[in-house]
Amino acid sequence: MKRRVDYCEDIAIHGRTSLSVAVKVTVALNLQSPVGDICNISQFAVHCCIRQVTDALYNRRMDYVKFSMSRESQDENSRGFARITVFPMIRGAIDCTHVALQAPPHNGEVFRNRKGYHSLNIQLACDHRQMILTVNARYPGSCHGAFILRESSVPQLFQPLHEARGWLIGDKGYGLGTWLETPLRNPTTPAMQRYNSSHIATRTIIEQAIRVLMQRFHCLDHTGGLFQYSLDKVSIFTVVCCMLHNLAIMRGQPLLAGMDDPPQEEDDNEKEDEELQSRRRQPDTVAAARTARNRLIAHRFQ
Repeated sequence: MKRRVDYCEDIAIHGRTSLSVAVKVTVALNLQSPVGDICNISQFAVHCCIRQVTDALYNRRMDYVKFSMSRESQDENSRGFARITVFPMIRGAIDCTHVALQAPPHNGEVFRNRKGYHSLNIQLACDHRQMILTVNARYPGSCHGAFILRESSVPQLFQPLHEARGWLIGDKGYGLGTWLETPLRNPTTPAMQRYNSSHIATRTIIEQAIRVLMQRFHCLDHTGGLFQYSLDKVSIFTVVCCMLHNLAIMRGQPLLAGMDDPPQEEDDNEKEDEELQSRRRQPDTVAAARTARNRLIAHRFQ
C-alpha cells in the first residue's frame, strides 16, 4: 500500500508515472468507466492520467478544431454542401446540444435546461463531412442558442476583415442574418417551399454530426450519466471529444451503427421565434438579411 501511495504522489508532484502512453490514453478515454480497477491503478492515478491526457490534447485544440478562412477551404465546403442539396455557398451548419453535469454548488439553477436537468449548452458548427469547425462549451444549460451565437466568435468570422463568403445554416431558433440562413416560418410559394426543403436537408448534417459525436463519446450524452467534474473540466472534456471526433474523420474511421436513423424531432420549447430574435437586432440589419434571403430564393429556387 505504501508503494502505491508513493506512486500516486509521484504523479501529483512530478507528473511522472511508469504507465505507458497507451494505458494513460485508455484511462482518459474511459473517464466515466471503472477502468482504474481494470488497470489495477488507484482512482487518484486515474484522475492524474485524465488530467495529463486531456490537458495535452486541449493545448492542441486549434490544430484540430478550426474554421478555416482560406479560399480553398471555403470552396471545398461549398462544393461539399452543394452535393447534398442545391443550397449555394454554405460554409457550415450550426446548432446546440446539452452535456449533462451535476448541479454546480453556486448558481446551480442557471445550469438547469428546459428539459429539467443541469447541463452546459454546447454550440457546434460542422462542415459537409461532419467535421467540427467551432465548439463553444462555456454557457449554462439555461442559455438560449441564439444568445450563445451572439456572444461567440462566430459572427466575427463573417465580417469583411475575414472575408468569409456565404452562409451558415441554422434552425428557426436563430435570427436570420446576412450570413446565417434560417427556414421560412410560413412558405407561401413553390420557391419558398423548395428553399425550406433544401434548408432542412442541408441542416441535417449538423444533427447527424451531433449524433455521431454522442455515440462516439457516450459521456457527452445525458443518457450516459452526469459528469462528476468541475465546470471547467467538463468544458475541456467536451472540446477534447470534438478534437478526437475530427481526428477519427481525418483518419477515415468508419461511422458507428445507427447513423442513418432519422433526426430527432425538434423540441420547440427550446426554440425562440425568429420574430422575437428580430426584435433584438437593428431594423436595418433585419431588412438586409431578409433582402438577401429573398434574393437567394428568387435566383436559386424559382
